[in-house]
Amino acid sequence: MDRKKRPATETPSSYAARMFGEDAADNYGVMGRLMIIDRLPVGDLGLLTIGFRITDRPGEKWTRRFNRFKYGEPTAAKAAARTFCAAFEDFLPPGNPRIVVVSSVSSGQNIAQHDTPASTLASALARSRGWEWLPHHVTKDRHPRLTGITPAAKRDATVDGVYLAAPIGGDPGLVIVVDDFCTRGATLADIARAVRESNPGWKVQGASLAKAERAAYWKGELTNAHIPDVLDAIWRGAPEVASPFY
Repeated sequence: MDRKKRPATETPSSYAARMFGEDAADNYGVMGRLMIIDRLPVGDLGLLTIGFRITDRPGEKWTRRFNRFKYGEPTAAKAAARTFCAAFEDFLPPGNPRIVVVSSVSSGQNIAQHDTPASTLASALARSRGWEWLPHHVTKDRHPRLTGITPAAKRDATVDGVYLAAPIGGDPGLVIVVDDFCTRGATLADIARAVRESNPGWKVQGASLAKAERAAYWKGELTNAHIPDVLDAIWRGAPEVASPFY
């Protein structure tokens, strides 16, 4: 099926079915405005995200937008936060649990800083939904930046065991762990491990603005056509500007 003939409503699960077979289709789906990945390559977490950051196609519309956010363009930061919050408007976990939000910590830091991409998303999400934002609930040892570390197993090992989490207190609920972008899930998996160790009975859910993928690794067309127009409209007020990063 070529791009011109692909239905505009085709979801990531149907992409996966065409590319990897029906077994892979079970790992991708769409819930409201969120894409669901049932299991990440590292750990046992699933992921809630908006779309794909297609790393070998930096000019693709959504990838270009995600990159602008990643590299600190101010209007993109506002649009990204608004988009992330809007995507969660229909998110209703079973049982209406208490929900707390934490974020990943930048490689060179011990605690989350208020202006990092991950904590920008996490704090905005918590405020928009009336959830608890615990910016310093997780801490970690500093480690090298994951960008440029190869192979993938070495990147995974770099963040294995670096996070600690404090007790939350009260009846167990749901912890949403926010990272700006998810590649394999190693960071999210280690935060989940730390949260579970200090908070027995709590459930953990990973979330990110986008899932990083390489189109070259897919057997068919990888696109963000599943992202609804209501989220696309948020970015129309964020001017497309030139960036030195792509």
